[in-house]
Amino acid sequence: MDDWFTSEEFAHTPLARVLAEIWRQGLSGSLYVRAGGVPKCLSFERGCLVLDSVSFEEKDFLRFLLTSGATDLIALTRVEEQAQRTSGSALRALVELDLVEPERLWTLLRGYAREEALALLQGEGAEREFHTRSGPPARVYIEAIDVPGLLLEGARRLKEDDPSLEALLPAPGEIVRRLPAFSTDAFGLSLAERYVLGLLDPPKTLEDLCATSDVGSAETRRALTALLLLGLAGTAGLKPKTVKLAGDLALAGMDRILGLFNAKCALLFKHISKEVGPVAFNLVGKALDEVRGHLDPVFQAAELSPDGRLEIKSPIRVNANIVGDDCRRSMLRSMDEVLAAEVLVVKRTLGPEHESAVVRGLEKLGEAS
Repeated sequence: MDDWFTSEEFAHTPLARVLAEIWRQGLSGSLYVRAGGVPKCLSFERGCLVLDSVSFEEKDFLRFLLTSGATDLIALTRVEEQAQRTSGSALRALVELDLVEPERLWTLLRGYAREEALALLQGEGAEREFHTRSGPPARVYIEAIDVPGLLLEGARRLKEDDPSLEALLPAPGEIVRRLPAFSTDAFGLSLAERYVLGLLDPPKTLEDLCATSDVGSAETRRALTALLLLGLAGTAGLKPKTVKLAGDLALAGMDRILGLFNAKCALLFKHISKEVGPVAFNLVGKALDEVRGHLDPVFQAAELSPDGRLEIKSPIRVNANIVGDDCRRSMLRSMDEVLAAEVLVVKRTLGPEHESAVVRGLEKLGEAS
């Protein structure tokens, strides 16, 4: 777990973003939340939500059965009397009294766990703490509840005036882009959400996206919120710069910049290869292919070499000389785009701690140039 879970940002960010981070990092532990003065707990195992003896509240579950119409007050009174008489649990009493079949009961438990999480996602300003767990979980009733599915449903339930919506969406003027993190088939995106994702190529501001989208501003904002939480879209964020733009962008400078860019590509590739072996070439190659379509033409035909560097097919010196500063700036932006995509591979494959390590390495490489 990284330091973000003890930061000021963690204390105030919407809980949907907290769940997204727990899922991305594959963490195990318990998230304790006090919403409206009522303490709640969500348990996680390797990034998935679970319902265990730590997070399960019997009284809340019985209330859920009543409000969902699964039972009535008379039946619940019998359950409580049976549990007291046998010193057993309400779950056992429900089965022993033939009020709910075991399979149906566990389906209701799963629905209860999901609704508890979704209710917290709708809240705001809740106090929270996350405690990691290294050993096995307590008694588990329901395993592996899909967090991305919860994030999707939570985003779809957001009202247009919900403060969480504003907190999760990018700031005015901030560029949002499609990220080569996961296949869209990995999640149950709606047709409208897939449509909005497609509009992010080329990247746009939130204002431009809403103006372009035919599903309307409110639905576009909800869809973008879901895409951001799932890591299918993102803002420019932390992007390791190749170098600062030189005032004159001299040709000699472009040659030096390309050399530094390839050194950074090689550093990233080496780090990934060290951790995952030969599959690194496929991971980096796929990330490059995902962004290739909106790179500068100089980089669109570039090939990934065995050491992670990019082999430029057209002479960069000639291109920079012919088209001038605008094209050179375009090439610099493309270099940043490639590096950002490869840093994302590190984060998705190895985790945020490795991401922080390679970003520090890239910064040191830039300082030494």
